[in-house]
Parts: sequence; C-alpha cells; structure tokens
Amino acid sequence: MTPFTKLKLHLERHMYKRGKHKGEAPADQHRRDKSHFRVLEGNDDTMRVRMHNTDILTAYEDGSIMISTGGWWTSTTRKNLNDALGTFVGRRMYVSGLRVFGMSQATITRAGGPTWAFYDGIRFDADCELRGMPMPFERKQADKNERAEFRDEVAKSGFKDAFPILYQSVETTEHQSWFRFHIHKVMRDEVHVNDWRAVIAGVKYPDYYHRSLNRPAYADWRDAWKVLNARATKDMTEVVRTDVLYIP
Repeated sequence: MTPFTKLKLHLERHMYKRGKHKGEAPADQHRRDKSHFRVLEGNDDTMRVRMHNTDILTAYEDGSIMISTGGWWTSTTRKNLNDALGTFVGRRMYVSGLRVFGMSQATITRAGGPTWAFYDGIRFDADCELRGMPMPFERKQADKNERAEFRDEVAKSGFKDAFPILYQSVETTEHQSWFRFHIHKVMRDEVHVNDWRAVIAGVKYPDYYHRSLNRPAYADWRDAWKVLNARATKDMTEVVRTDVLYIP
C-alpha cells in the first residue's frame, strides 16, 4: 500500500465532521485534539500531512513522496515528520540532525541504506529511492584568508614580538577570566596593549591548579604561543560544499 493510499484511507476513517478543520483528519488518530498536525487532500490529486500551515509530507498517486519543513527545522517539526513517515511511509525513512564533517547538518536516512543531506522539497519514489540530484554535504574548515590576515595584524601590532618577553614576566595575579573584547581583537590591535599581559597570563596559568602552584602550563613559550593562536582562531572558519553526496 502506497503512502497516498494510506493517507486516503486514514482521512476517510478519522475525518473531522465539524469545526474549523472539517473534512480533514488528525494525523495521530489517538490525538484528535492535536489539530495542528493533520491529514488532508490537496487540490492537485495529492494527499498531505500538514503541521500548522506547512505541508511536511506530500504523497502522490504514483507512490512517490515529497518532504519539507517549510524552513522550520525544529525538534517538534522533526518529531512530527518522523511520526508521519513512520505511520504513512513505514519505518523506512527518518530525518535527523547529524554531525558530519565537523558541523551539524540536516539529514534523511533510509533504514538499512544511505543517509542524504536533507533539503526542503526532497523527493523519493515508491521504493524510497531518491529522485533527482542529492545535495552535497558541507564541511567546516579553517578560513585560510582570515587566519593569514589575523597573523599579519598580530605581527604588525607588536604582540608577536612582545609575547616571548611578556610570557617570562607575567604572574598568576594578572590572570583574567573574561575580556571586553575577544582575545583575537586584543592580540591584533596595539590599542589593547594594556590587556596583553592578562591574555598571556591566561595561557600561562590556564586554571586554578597552575595558578595555585604558580606553575606555568608550558615551559617553552613557543608551545604557549601555539595554544593561544589556536584559541584565538578557532572561530575563523568557513563552510564549503564537499563532493560527498551520501553516507553509506
């Protein structure tokens, strides 16, 4: 039985006989009061599952389906969409948010099969095979241009040359738990020179253990420099499309 037929029968059996949604049916037959999640017949020979004003599942007579969140990628939408897929398509497909290539991405998975990047309007045939071209997964990677600009500005500000000298002289009492500006702004602009010692103290004595014992976390300032740069540039990233179209 196709999703179209299942939705058609569901509508006939559980249809509201009166009220605002007369002629439609609750998607959850056991929760007739949950009228924001319902089944209805489209004007184009389709059957639809609607959440509020968004058709999250559209079923066609040939057995194919189209899935959409209407831009509302929320936990509630995903739950209702998975409920609709489980009830009217079968436990063969589900949507979720997975961490892929270092970032959270919307995905749709066929049970026992591949996982694709999810996008609104994605379509599948009666055998749950993807119709059309899949959307590539994305990857979060270092923004080389932004990081190169940062390194250049840190050198010009004088912070880079001052670091090994200040690292030897800063004390635990100069440690600060927060700054008005992100540390990468403090490092790249000499106007923040008065905060340089505190930034360096933060990497030299990063926690209570090192401060209480007055014990530097790194004996060599070069190791501390690497850690500080990694901390300052961690958000200097960009998102690019990969060549990966599915995950087996």
